[in-house]
Amino acid sequence: MVRSIDRPARLTLAATLFLSACVFDDVLDVKTPDLITPDNLEGARGAELFATGALGQFQAAFASGLSGQVIVSGLMADEFHYSGVFPWWRQLDSRLADDRNQGLAPAYAVLHAARVGLENAADRVKEFLPGSSRLAEMHNLAGYTYVFFGEHYCSGVPYGRTSPNGESVQGKQRSTEETFAIALERFAVAAAAATSAEQKHLAAVGTARTLLNLGQYARAANEVAAVPTGWTYLIRSTGSGDASQRNAVYDRNRSRREWSLSDGEGGTGVRFRSNADARLGWFRTRMGANNSTPLFEQTKYDSFDADVVLASGIEARLIEAEAALKAGDAALLMTRLNALRVTLSLGNLTDPGTPDARIDLLFAERARWLFGTAHRLGDLRRLVRQYGRSPAA
Repeated sequence: MVRSIDRPARLTLAATLFLSACVFDDVLDVKTPDLITPDNLEGARGAELFATGALGQFQAAFASGLSGQVIVSGLMADEFHYSGVFPWWRQLDSRLADDRNQGLAPAYAVLHAARVGLENAADRVKEFLPGSSRLAEMHNLAGYTYVFFGEHYCSGVPYGRTSPNGESVQGKQRSTEETFAIALERFAVAAAAATSAEQKHLAAVGTARTLLNLGQYARAANEVAAVPTGWTYLIRSTGSGDASQRNAVYDRNRSRREWSLSDGEGGTGVRFRSNADARLGWFRTRMGANNSTPLFEQTKYDSFDADVVLASGIEARLIEAEAALKAGDAALLMTRLNALRVTLSLGNLTDPGTPDARIDLLFAERARWLFGTAHRLGDLRRLVRQYGRSPAA
């Protein structure tokens, strides 16, 4: 029921509205201490904000979000098979995706956004935070974006820039070798600017990984000789934020039920389930999101908050093992591999006796140690480029 307002009440209401109008300016003068204004983006404070934002962009491009390199490359490789309903991801799983695929464009774009954000942040940090460890961090992570472009994308990626003032600078297309050369430049700058062991180790492992892609095995092993086996560099995840901050493997595999752990995919893939060990457990209790594909859930990442390793001392030892393989030193290869297995009380491996079998063994060990860290697709491509395997093998 609507009650009428008598005349005195109407006058009182009018007076109240008039008085309120007089203090509108005060009402709208809200203090917002956490608001980022143009003034906040200047100087040292602005440089720190740019760096923090770039870290978030890298997190989303690497191990979080709906199109991070960890999950996209893992689906195209033999780590996961698709158990969801979207056709563009099934195309990728079948290796039939083309440039109209709706899932791949965001993954490519967010990786470029991280690259540009990190390089712009590096420029700001160099100018306003001289001597800060942030400079090495920005260059290291920028180097990793080029590693992912080289490992996961075809030759001919263009690398443009958007300056902090919004000006776009077009880049020319670069070959895969040129892409890895840019990565080496970024890691070299990071190593020179590093003021902490953490950033020095990150630059060393990033450099060595890039050198593996260029077939420079002995040099790669030398780069990581000083990296301790127990060292890790983590990209942090958090379940309290949006999808761009959550662990993407847990999100896609165990929350959304769209990525299912594979086993001998295509007849030649690694048997992650039937030869499981302490490095990667799994279980099955339900169906995937399409209600027709069994869901095999990995246990390496058991929550949205699970952090993801970008580089580690374990990877350093695997790089040394590969250098031994290429040098024909089977004894050193087995020593390196078994020294890692001891850390998890895994049984020792025996030398399989032939060059091809040793290659299979090394890459299977890499697949298990480095599962879910955006290494596997690059390794499969290296088996074709550098080891002469056919794509079908």
